Parts: sequence; C-alpha cells; structure tokens
Amino acid sequence: MMALAAYAQLAGIFDWIAVHAVRVAGTSRLRLFALVYVAGIVTTALLSNDATIVALTPAVISVLRRYDAPPLAYVIACALVANAASFLLPISNPSNLLVFAGRMPSLTAWLAMFALPSIAAIAITFAVAWWVFRRDLAGHAANAVESDVSAPEPLPIVLLIASAIIIVVTSARGGALGAATFACGAVACTVAAVRRLRDAATILREISWRVIALTAALFVIVTALDDAGGFRASHTALAWCAGLASPWPALASGFLVALASNVINNLPVGLNLGETLPAMHASAHVSAVALIGVNLGPNATVNGSLATLLWLRIVRRAGIKVPPFAFARTGLLATIPALAAALLLA
Repeated sequence: MMALAAYAQLAGIFDWIAVHAVRVAGTSRLRLFALVYVAGIVTTALLSNDATIVALTPAVISVLRRYDAPPLAYVIACALVANAASFLLPISNPSNLLVFAGRMPSLTAWLAMFALPSIAAIAITFAVAWWVFRRDLAGHAANAVESDVSAPEPLPIVLLIASAIIIVVTSARGGALGAATFACGAVACTVAAVRRLRDAATILREISWRVIALTAALFVIVTALDDAGGFRASHTALAWCAGLASPWPALASGFLVALASNVINNLPVGLNLGETLPAMHASAHVSAVALIGVNLGPNATVNGSLATLLWLRIVRRAGIKVPPFAFARTGLLATIPALAAALLLA
C-alpha cells in the first residue's frame, strides 16, 4: 500500500486532486474543507490511512500556501478522516489485518459489520471538526488557486484503478489480501523502473521502512509476551466487558481498546488483539467493536496511531503551528460521539 501511494504521489495524482479541489471550491473555505475531507475518505478507503497522511496531506499543504485560509482546519481534517475512514474497507488500515490476523472476513461480511458504523464515524467526525473550526471556515477566501497542475498521465491512473479492483475483488472472494496487495505494489514499482529507474528508487525511498521494521519487532515482542502469559489482563478485561448488560459490552470494550490505543499506540494494541481474540474465542461482534476501538480511538490524541504521529511530523516540517492541545481538543470532541455511535451500530 505504501508503494502504491508513493507511485500515485510520484505521478502527481494527489497534487492534481488538491488543486482541482481548490478550483471546484472557488472562494468558499467551507466547500474546500468538505472536498479535502471527501478526498481523504477515498484515499483512506482505497490506499490506507497512511496514504492520506504521507501523500494527500503534503499536497493539501502545498495548495494552502497559495490559498487565503488558515491551514490548521484542513490539515487536522486530513488526520481525523485518516482514522475515521480507516475501517471502511479491510485495506484501509494495516491494523485491520493485525486484529483479524488469519481470520479476515470476506468483503461482504466486512461491509455488513462495518459499513454503517464507518459512515456514522465519518459523518460525526466531519460535523464536529466543522463546528470546532466554523469561524476559520466562515466567509470566502480573497483569492483562489489557479489550476496550474497538469492532469496525471493515463498509465498511473489505469494502474491504480486496476490495483483497487484487484484488491477489492480479492477481499470479496476471501482471497490472500496481503499477497494481492504486495503484487500490485510490486507491479507499480516495476512499471516505474521500466519508464525511469530513478522513479522506482523514489518509490522505495518513500516507503516508511522504519514503520515496517517497528511492526516486525512488535510482532516478535507481542508474541513473546503472549507466550509468557503477559496479556491475560486484556483477556480478562474483554471477558468482563462481554458479561455486561446490553448495550454496555460494545461500549465498554470499544472505549477500553480506544483508551489503550491512546496510551500505548494502536499498533501494539492491534497486535495484542490479534493474539487475544482468537485465544478467547471471541465472537464476530466482539472482534468488530475491538477493531473500531483500534481504528477510531486514536483520533483522541496525536499519540494514538502511527498515522497521526507521521501527520504531526509533516505539518511541523511544513511550518504549520499546531498548538499543544489543538488536536486533542478537536480529537476528543469528535472521538467520543463518533466512537459511541459506531459501537452501537456495530
């Protein structure tokens, strides 16, 4: 997924989307905010939440430098939608593969479990973000960016559409989702190398190898701790939540997982759940609410997921000031109602 996102970025697709969004928005700050959010939904759903952070966010920042609007609302929207839309499809977040390790539902079953919760989370997060930044988004920009970016070449667009179709069909048929996604990324690198070797090198540099190394190391640590009985507490806590009267099992489990994700980051929590849920023979419903907590819970703080940590690094390097509690204030206000609604609909 990182390779596909880097290939799309190299082809100028995200720059084109950002500039085109500004052209469609005209001088309306609110319309641009909505278009950036929609672009984040599509990018997250089809290329993962990391792609929204590392590819779409820089493109949005680049365009905002030439647009008369405070940038904070737009970049925070990128971070929030990256988590809010991250359980729309199985490929939308690597954590989905961790939680359902070896037990990934088919696309039909996935949509039956997560379509309504995801839509609710996306809509509520947008509404809260708009309300928080309503003053910055009011009125009109003094000027709009001209569409000075040429349209991407047909080949990258065709390749990315074909990759999306292959991945979705593989998921729908219950196939090897990881292998299919890896193959699509490898094809993108190969096509780039055939056209220009330097482009393939750029794609490889854009892949976050430190995140991959971290994930591999966490797999080893989590498995070792599980073998040593170190995760009995999580088993016990989830079992206790499951024994509550309805609707509290879903709410308690989801918020507990969300809290843990914000304390220690959602990646190790997802790895832990991938070991704990099969061990406790958890039902599909328990697994679903746990996954929602892992995906949506990290919107509460910037430390909740690797995606938001990457986001913070990107916006700071771009010179955009993020006040210490700006993200937490917006994140908490959005996460609590969005998470509650998603859990009750699961």
